[in-house]
Amino acid sequence: MVTRQPLVIEVFYLVFRSNFRKSLRRVGLAALFPLLVSACSHYSTLETVEGEDIAQPELNGELLYNLLAGEFAGVRGQLQESADFYLEASKETQDPIVAARAAHIAVYAQKYDQALKAIDRWQALSGDTNEIERVKVMVYLSLDDVPKAIAAIEQVIVVNGHVDDQSVGALGEVLRKEASSETTLAVLNELNLRHPDNFRLLLLQGRFEANAGHFEKATQSIERVIALNPNISDAYLIQAQIAAAQDKSEDALQAVATAVEKRPGDERLRLQYARMLIQLKHFERARDEFLTLLKTQPTDENVLLSLGLISIELSDYDAAKQYLQDLIDQGYYNAQAHYYLGRIQQSQGELMVAIANFERVGHGEYFIDARIRAAGLLAHIGKVEEALQKLQALSQGQTGNDQIKLYLARGEVLRNAHRNKEALNLYNTALQDAPENTDLLYARALAAEKLDMLDMTESDLRMVLMHEPDNANALNALGYTLADRTGRLQEAKEYILKAMKLLPDDPAILDSLGWVYFRLGQHEEAIKWLRKAFASFEDAEIAAHLGEVLWVSGNKKEASEIWQRGLKVKPDHPLLLNTIKRYKN
Repeated sequence: MVTRQPLVIEVFYLVFRSNFRKSLRRVGLAALFPLLVSACSHYSTLETVEGEDIAQPELNGELLYNLLAGEFAGVRGQLQESADFYLEASKETQDPIVAARAAHIAVYAQKYDQALKAIDRWQALSGDTNEIERVKVMVYLSLDDVPKAIAAIEQVIVVNGHVDDQSVGALGEVLRKEASSETTLAVLNELNLRHPDNFRLLLLQGRFEANAGHFEKATQSIERVIALNPNISDAYLIQAQIAAAQDKSEDALQAVATAVEKRPGDERLRLQYARMLIQLKHFERARDEFLTLLKTQPTDENVLLSLGLISIELSDYDAAKQYLQDLIDQGYYNAQAHYYLGRIQQSQGELMVAIANFERVGHGEYFIDARIRAAGLLAHIGKVEEALQKLQALSQGQTGNDQIKLYLARGEVLRNAHRNKEALNLYNTALQDAPENTDLLYARALAAEKLDMLDMTESDLRMVLMHEPDNANALNALGYTLADRTGRLQEAKEYILKAMKLLPDDPAILDSLGWVYFRLGQHEEAIKWLRKAFASFEDAEIAAHLGEVLWVSGNKKEASEIWQRGLKVKPDHPLLLNTIKRYKN
């Protein structure tokens, strides 16, 4: 009869060996501890078994104690203590698995001198030199011992006298995780001196040099790579990285373009190139790249969205509309697609579908603006109360800038509906929380002007200009109000001319300038600026002004034609209707 170790001890030892063979890496160490302890705690009684069904482990009291103590210390996160126990355990057994585990735990605990002792024991017990050399690499890199690290690395990456390509790739990851930048560059420099014609090692050196900001050296390394093998696309990507870091955007773009030529089937690379083109505002070239991607990815959400947005930038709104609609028809929910599709439909007069798309934007950065636009369109088609209710409901729980946006939106709906008194009261409420907000002050000034509260209008606009002296809209509004409602015409002209310097082609400012010249009696100058304003933007108010100046200047036929064009734009515009009534009746 053969006496056996208690079953719990044997199970522990077998689980230990089984799991550790799968986990000879630092990354697997922490996850391994609970498995081993779990195996030990599974049994509540000690048993003995007879027979030859379980292999005899080399356990004695001291070894068992050190193994268990090492595992429990690891579970508690006491890695240095765990390393101590495992090093002692490795001295008590001939099993290389224990020595290997002692080495890995010591590396993980950053006890490198201890790791080297465990490695020596492991090497004495095992023939698995390749794995041992890998652990040595980690230790020597961590110790910044470049000569010994190189010796260990060459044991791993050189196979039959030649550098193994796959091993070079793994080396890059090890260097990134284990070594300082200085040690990494020293190691790679020496390796490339020893293996001068290996373009993969040289590529690795160039990449790390670029990451460290050594751009001149990196450029030299990559140029040598290209000389050795001009078809390595990664070399051009590193060139792009170097150029981008030096703010040489066009050089970076050209380098990526070359990489795409080398790897035409790499869709991720082509996507990166297309996005760079967008960043540099080369929209037509970007569209071409996305159209190439569309051939192989006709239902891809990002490709369709990008084509839609690029088409907007190129003012090809019909194409943009089709790409965005195709995206939505594929079943994707994309808030950005709904938002921009709604904007295109709004500009094309398709108001109901635009409202539907704006209301599909349920969250994210476009949410508030989309819902404000939807409400504005509801008001535009006559559903003012519904618009106000939606904006009021949306404002619940909002704070800060979003709350101010909603106040402004509600106020604009009220002003467009000629409910200026309600708008004024709303702005007064909003300004109690944000008394110096220039957008609210500007909006209140416009409402106050319609209510003949000129003192408030002027005061609010001057407050805006105190905070923002180059606010062209406030300058123009103050100038126009003074020109239209007071006799302070020279002062009005100065404000308007200052606004025009800031926005020389703005039709509202051109209209104001023409109107102040009319009020000054300079009709020819007035007609010149009002014609320019109307040519830029056919607006009912500009039509009212231009027509009036033409009429009093004796050109009644053209005045009538201009007024009719204004009525086509907005048949119920009060200023235009009143102007026509004053002169034609």
